[in-house]
Amino acid sequence: MNPRVWFDLARAGNFPSVASNVLAALVLSSTAVGTLPAPGLLFVAIVAGCLIYAGGATFNDVADAEFDRRHRPERAIPRGAVTRVAAGWIAGLEMVLGLALLVVAGASIRWGLALAATILAYDWIHKRWIGSVVLMAGCRVLLAVSVASLPGHGFTPALLAWVGVLFFYIVTLSLIARWEYKPGAPAAKIGRSVGRLLAFIPLIDAIALLCVGAWIPALACAVAVPLGRWAQRLAAAT
Repeated sequence: MNPRVWFDLARAGNFPSVASNVLAALVLSSTAVGTLPAPGLLFVAIVAGCLIYAGGATFNDVADAEFDRRHRPERAIPRGAVTRVAAGWIAGLEMVLGLALLVVAGASIRWGLALAATILAYDWIHKRWIGSVVLMAGCRVLLAVSVASLPGHGFTPALLAWVGVLFFYIVTLSLIARWEYKPGAPAAKIGRSVGRLLAFIPLIDAIALLCVGAWIPALACAVAVPLGRWAQRLAAAT
């Protein structure tokens, strides 16, 4: 099977923004705010975050298989590139591995389970309830909170201010995305706009990091914007 299928299911085009969120969460939640995280911890946290994101995105396609057969037949499950059952197993494996990595690194099991529950709740009901945009934003926020529960980190004022802005941004982005399937809506144009908005998430991280004087992490997050646009050309983001 073409590996591109799994990257599209995982919405790998958004991995740079996930990595940026993880970096920002580590720096802003440090007991000495602005301190660079240990490279090993950063690597583990980014891999964990991307695995959890991949699992949630793949579960999304599993839950939306019937909807996609009518509206997005080019996606992997409707076109028969992968079965719904196989996608479900891979999604579960990705999420379990990602959560296990965070917990082994010392993150709170409670916050990790809250993250998993929010992801699954969103995947299950998002097509039926407009209020699910709150759950979508909650997924990004709870990933940051889970990272902030690692040893040597905590819920600092800088972290809380950042996740508040991030929450508002994701809710707004998600509301725009819901118009894509409205009758008569310019679906392609909306899809491109949503892709750009997703790629620009790291700018929020960069600004928050600049506010605490963390110049090097802020630069890394800024670089994640063009990297995200490049990644979206290689794998799906929406």
